[in-house]
Amino acid sequence: MKLVTAIIRDNKYYETKAALLEQNFFSLNTYRVLGRGKEQQNYAVNKSDVRNSTIRCPFVSKRIIEIYIEEKNVDRLVETILRVNQTGNKGDGKIFITPLDEAIRIRTNETGIEALA
Repeated sequence: MKLVTAIIRDNKYYETKAALLEQNFFSLNTYRVLGRGKEQQNYAVNKSDVRNSTIRCPFVSKRIIEIYIEEKNVDRLVETILRVNQTGNKGDGKIFITPLDEAIRIRTNETGIEALA
């Protein structure tokens, strides 16, 4: 079992979620976060009275998607996330894959893969 954590652009969340559902990845957790990578990003400002038309933002709104899956499905999941989110620009996000030692469904005491389904 694996935990796949994807940090993606806020504006790609609904498109990513639709692509995941299309590929039968139904069980996921999501949350909104503020963060940044190595470099601060510059963003254009649409105000005519501002001389400098860009601002530097210390943190950017992102979404985290966590999916707990069988190891055999990891490649297909990663390909789906990359297909939707890869623009080639800074800030596209990150994907982390970590081992998952055990899962237990509280209601039934099922463990392992059975607890994920």
